[in-house]
Amino acid sequence: MNNNIVIDSIRSLHDLTKAINSTLDIKEVIEVIMEKASELMKADRVIILILDSAKKDLSIYNSLGFEDGQLPTEQLRNVMAFDRCIVHKGTVIKMKELLSEDDYNELLAAVPSLSDMVFAPLEIRGEAYGLLGVSNKKNFSKMELEIFCALASQSAVAIENANLYKKLKDTFVHTAHALAEAINSRDPYTGGHTKRVAEYSLELASALGLTEKEKEKLRLAAVLHDVGKIGIDDAILRKGGSLSHGEEESMRTHPEIGAKILGFVEEMRDVVPAILYHHEKLDGTGYPAGLKGYAIPLHARIIAIADAFDALTTNRPYRDALDKKTALAELKTKAGTHFDPSLVDIFCKTILEKTATKE
Repeated sequence: MNNNIVIDSIRSLHDLTKAINSTLDIKEVIEVIMEKASELMKADRVIILILDSAKKDLSIYNSLGFEDGQLPTEQLRNVMAFDRCIVHKGTVIKMKELLSEDDYNELLAAVPSLSDMVFAPLEIRGEAYGLLGVSNKKNFSKMELEIFCALASQSAVAIENANLYKKLKDTFVHTAHALAEAINSRDPYTGGHTKRVAEYSLELASALGLTEKEKEKLRLAAVLHDVGKIGIDDAILRKGGSLSHGEEESMRTHPEIGAKILGFVEEMRDVVPAILYHHEKLDGTGYPAGLKGYAIPLHARIIAIADAFDALTTNRPYRDALDKKTALAELKTKAGTHFDPSLVDIFCKTILEKTATKE
């Protein structure tokens, strides 16, 4: 391999490393690894296998370029050939090098599409937890195999970082749910309210075609939309009848309390506007800021509809729950004044379609 090719390969590996580490979203990380591994190694097939060290199983985590039926749908159980691949830490091993192994024929019988592939261990701190494989029709040079091994090492780090971030994010979301339910438990009339509001909000978001990232922020805002009630007196929250003017004014402070509490958390900054403004109304008569029309953030307009619908369809001390069709009709009467009319139309259609499907 001449110097120009070496330089180009190193540059490509550097670009690949930057691309892999450009995101912490696990799906995006895997997509980048698959795409860049195919591009860098000029391979028409790429596969990532993850090892369950306790069960000695390998699961197909993701693949690229395989035709339907070429890969098994279940785990590769007790495949010692792969086990021997993994213990070759820091090196690349070719499937053909396993020809003398007793279980090689059994492996190829199960997954013949892997016969021309090369594998490198996905290794972190000396411990391999999976394999990155690419097709090797032209027989890679020693330099190309070194580059492939370096690629696998970088991929392993990126995958672990993304998985750690996902676990941290999941813990954060679960904590948010627990906090919301703790607050809801103070009000005997709103059990499960935040969960339902989140579900309704996400149904509307899906109908609108919002991105996964936007839906993730919306879900968190919906779960925590009433977190400010932590600052409202129990006597008001648990009152079995209509609130006095003073009590109503106190209750109206909960969006600002919630926004203030969550404003201290850097990761929550993007969801604070939805929490602060979910009681605003399209005609400007809402609170706390009296925003009008599209000055109200989209997520706040979505949560407002979901919140109202859940309130209408659950029992309250001053009235019985409405059936869904009646509740939707009630939302429509306030479309254009309280709620975004286009969102109400889509929400009603979504709920009616879901109801019809269940029936």
